[in-house]
Amino acid sequence: MEERKWVLGDDLAACDNLLDGITFEDVILAVHCNCHVISRETVTKQFFEILEQRLLDMNELLNRNIDKIAEEARKGRE
Repeated sequence: MEERKWVLGDDLAACDNLLDGITFEDVILAVHCNCHVISRETVTKQFFEILEQRLLDMNELLNRNIDKIAEEARKGRE
């Protein structure tokens, strides 16, 4: 199986998300697996850890594709 490149126009489409969503199920599973004590604080901490990882992933995708994004945005202006 070929490894993904995560490049717009190659293995990503313009309609793909830059930022993956976070479901209640994602948070519940993270808390269940990672927290010995379950409290408001640990739920909040797990949520923000998931969010931080999603933002890091989004930033990587943006940086990897920023030139292609700009190229596509310029179409029809020249």
